[in-house]
Amino acid sequence: MERMEREVADSLRRFFSAQTGLSELGVIKSRDYIGDIGRYVCMLVYGLKVPKGRKPTGYDGKIDKSRVAVRLNNCPVGTPVRLPEPLDFDELIVVLGPNCLLRPEGVASDFIFYRFTPEQVRKRFKKTRGGYVGGGDVFDRTYDKVLNITAG
Repeated sequence: MERMEREVADSLRRFFSAQTGLSELGVIKSRDYIGDIGRYVCMLVYGLKVPKGRKPTGYDGKIDKSRVAVRLNNCPVGTPVRLPEPLDFDELIVVLGPNCLLRPEGVASDFIFYRFTPEQVRKRFKKTRGGYVGGGDVFDRTYDKVLNITAG
């Protein structure tokens, strides 16, 4: 039988324990836990209203009457933000997490929030066959808001 390195095993135990805790608290509601965390922090920061039950197609929730799509990127290797066509939302909120390589330098906050209209996505993101891709050049210091994880 193969054995896992102690550091890896301990880290995996902490990761799965955190996942269980966040599920019990209602933050993680599906297998898309990164998306669930993105929607949760947008609920805190913007008052995003996420419908109960099945998610609507093309957006994640509403802020007032605006249909909002949310994307959380916390990838440490620079994976870009991808958006499929059609852009069925009134605005996009991209959240860059604490481990995201796409973050602008010098911003110490844990979460950085950017807001885009579909027109801004078409201008700033790169067009691909199936939609749009946003890399590091899209995310500069002109972010909308920030949020820090604070110990309670």
